[in-house]
Amino acid sequence: MHWFTGFVLHKIAFGLLSVLLPLYITQVISGGTLTIWGMITASATLLAIPFSFMWGYFCDSTRHYRIFILLSFAAVTALLYIFSITTDLLLLWLLYVAIVLFQVAYEPPKNVLIAETYFYEDWRHGFALYGAWTQLGWVVGLLLGFLLVFLGLNNTTLLLASVFLSLLSFLFSVPLIKDPALIFERRLVAMDKSVSLVQRGAMLLSRMDFGSDVKRELGQENTYAFCAGLVLFSLATSVFFIPLPVFFAKTLALQTSAIFALFLINSTSCFLGYTLTLRNANNLDATATIRRASLFRSFLVLLPIAVGIIPFSGALVLSIIVLAVMGFVYASYSVAVLSLSMEVIPQGKVGLLTALVGIGSGIGCFVGPIIADSLGFQYMFIISASCSFLGFVAFKKFAKVAPMW
Repeated sequence: MHWFTGFVLHKIAFGLLSVLLPLYITQVISGGTLTIWGMITASATLLAIPFSFMWGYFCDSTRHYRIFILLSFAAVTALLYIFSITTDLLLLWLLYVAIVLFQVAYEPPKNVLIAETYFYEDWRHGFALYGAWTQLGWVVGLLLGFLLVFLGLNNTTLLLASVFLSLLSFLFSVPLIKDPALIFERRLVAMDKSVSLVQRGAMLLSRMDFGSDVKRELGQENTYAFCAGLVLFSLATSVFFIPLPVFFAKTLALQTSAIFALFLINSTSCFLGYTLTLRNANNLDATATIRRASLFRSFLVLLPIAVGIIPFSGALVLSIIVLAVMGFVYASYSVAVLSLSMEVIPQGKVGLLTALVGIGSGIGCFVGPIIADSLGFQYMFIISASCSFLGFVAFKKFAKVAPMW
């Protein structure tokens, strides 16, 4: 859809920054280390959690969504520009925190716009379409970073390029993003689930004489288990990905352009995953998809342990395979989580999804680099795998029917 344009440009900017920033902090800024970068990202992500609730509450209570998206893009653009001309580590830290606080402002209203733009039956299609387009933007951002580094441009130029792209995301969003004329789809879904529960209860009660196990059959999803699964999966992701550019730079001695190329493969695979999910969105079993993705991820993140002990060519091929498969799996997980969260999370608390992901991500951003610096990257991968498996257990618990009494 045309109103995705601003989000695509925003993703191009942050695709470029995703690899640039950890390398910029650890290689260019005086006093910057992997642990410092982890502390910067962790503090920003954790501080963004109450803001996620706040943005979600305000946009749902005012029923104005466009203004929060425009505020996010405008503020991020201004802060990124100041970031690009700053070399003081403490000031960079504060600026990055502010960028993240405003960046999360567009997530809750974006999710609501998609949910209210499509009928409930098409939610997975809508989220898959958004994911495919924005992931394509991320791919373009990584490709742009690879080309600019290959051409010999410095880090300051790359930062300024991201500022320009962020500015374009705001300018395109001003005329394209509109608030929905009517906001009722999520309310209808909530009403439908309530009516369905009552109807199912009446049917089961009528069958009690035939030996039906009403307590087992009548119930609702375990929302707390769903929330725990979100936190654990996000934690596993951050522990794995935050130190990964530095892992490739140290373990394989790769240049910045080569690291961009590896992450480009990951994002391209993710885009292909979104495309495939889009084609089969109406047949997607969200709960089963989430469980499978968590379980598969728990085994997949262990494979890079072998990178440091096998020949360079084999290590490079293994890294490519892991990142490619991981991107493909994440696409279906993301669509399933977004669509399912709009059913599970009530109105007025739409920011809860971003907050829960932020909790896991913030903790992972902090402990991942510390584990990598103090114990080694292999322990980092083991911790990531363990968290992902615990996420699988939580999602499996969520899928089970919980007794009402």
